[in-house]
Amino acid sequence: MMPTPWETLVAHALIGTDRQTPQIPAGEGQLKALLSQVPTEPESLLLHAAGIVASYQQAGQGAFSQDGPLPTRCPKETLFPCSDRTHQHLQTILNGEHKDVLCELLDLMAQAHQYVPAETLPALLDQGRGHTSLRSHIQAVIGKRGRWLAQHNPVWAYATGQTLPYTQAGEIDQEAVENLWKTSDYALRVNLLKTFRSLKPQAAREMLATTWKQEKANDRATFLAILNNHLSLKDEPFLEAALHDRAQDVRTGARDLLAHLPQSHYCQRMAVQVQTYVQFENNTLSITLPQDDGSWKHERSYSQSSQLGRRGSLLMQIVAAVPLKVWPEDVDGLIQTAQTHQQGAALLQGWTIAAQRQANPSWIQRMMGYWLSNLAEQQTDDSIDFLIKRLPAEQIEPLFLQCLAASSSPAEKAQKCIRLAQWGAFLSPHFSQVWWETLKPSLSPLLAHTSTASQARSQFATLRSLFDTGSLNLHPIIADNVITYLNHLNSEAFSTYQQNSLMLWRSTFEFRKAIWSEF
Repeated sequence: MMPTPWETLVAHALIGTDRQTPQIPAGEGQLKALLSQVPTEPESLLLHAAGIVASYQQAGQGAFSQDGPLPTRCPKETLFPCSDRTHQHLQTILNGEHKDVLCELLDLMAQAHQYVPAETLPALLDQGRGHTSLRSHIQAVIGKRGRWLAQHNPVWAYATGQTLPYTQAGEIDQEAVENLWKTSDYALRVNLLKTFRSLKPQAAREMLATTWKQEKANDRATFLAILNNHLSLKDEPFLEAALHDRAQDVRTGARDLLAHLPQSHYCQRMAVQVQTYVQFENNTLSITLPQDDGSWKHERSYSQSSQLGRRGSLLMQIVAAVPLKVWPEDVDGLIQTAQTHQQGAALLQGWTIAAQRQANPSWIQRMMGYWLSNLAEQQTDDSIDFLIKRLPAEQIEPLFLQCLAASSSPAEKAQKCIRLAQWGAFLSPHFSQVWWETLKPSLSPLLAHTSTASQARSQFATLRSLFDTGSLNLHPIIADNVITYLNHLNSEAFSTYQQNSLMLWRSTFEFRKAIWSEF
């Protein structure tokens, strides 16, 4: 493609007139005539030509012409318009302020069956281009007009809400679906497979199998993960074959899916293997770590936990794939025994993953209780984060409240509040209120006068963690109380950076409170 006159001039400007004599850019009609009159000196040529081309571009372009029928009209909207205030809040976020609150606002709008005004749709749709995690939230609020617009701009294709082609008889046109699968771009193929899998699981897997060997490794891993929807033993032969894939991400994905099927041959093999390494007899636990000899390449992942080491990580992955019914029925006794063993952490983490994969409510609750009771000693929150997706909020909240009540020192209370606040969005306004009432008495010791600058920085870092998570994840029902507390702090005792942090927390709480007031 030939460069435009403006692109030609920009290239000359970047190189510099002292290094290369600029050439008059090509043009047509009146533009060509004007460019032929510029001076010949390099600097004058470049500046005069730039002025002419800029004026030419500002003068406008010819209207776009299209052969064929005009686009169909946008369907009539079925959602409700959002309020003017909500629209203002959304524009504030899209302009760069309080960006972390975007998902929350979009979810509130979706729950109220509201749509985004037309003038803001392009900016919102652009957000989903580079942030795939936002796409489902955006699709829920763009309404008919947003999907209609997305059909006319390829970069917004993710938001089209593409439906499967149907025959005149009202049945899915499988031949047309398979043709789309072979000819569409990556983003549309992902959406197509997700939709087809949700309606015809077996046909979707068979369609994937037709192009499996030609797919890129990263794409194979993405497509494989979609099979988690409506996963069943009918998928087992395909997943067993994927265990021997040349790409590790694909092998890991296949193992993970097979581990969700306790009746699969893979889980049964792991149940046999675990007996080699773990024995429970008369409340006595014996553990032998697997040898890291490179065997089981296709059935074990070699990702290593920093806490467990390589061999401990292998044992954890075996335990995570063992059907939970294999273990003795006294789950509390198992957990207690594993806690006392030097290698017991591999079992505890493996059971946590297995409980989530197999969606076993009893095991999930007990493992959640274990991790919460040891929250102060744990370095990461991965295990709780893993479990919380499978447990209803009404079962999570009592465990969290019990964890807060068990706190003793101000430092321990503050640490637990920091850790629990990140899951506040899952919980009720009541939990947020208890969180604040538990935390508030601990704040004064954290802000007390310290003898060294390093102690002051450390304590403020704790305070920052508290409010960074709390201001975004907890219910804004506590906003007034928190803002009042922040307003009464002696700001002169803080550095400029710390004062800015206080202002940000206050602003975030105020903004979220204003958002919620509209719903």
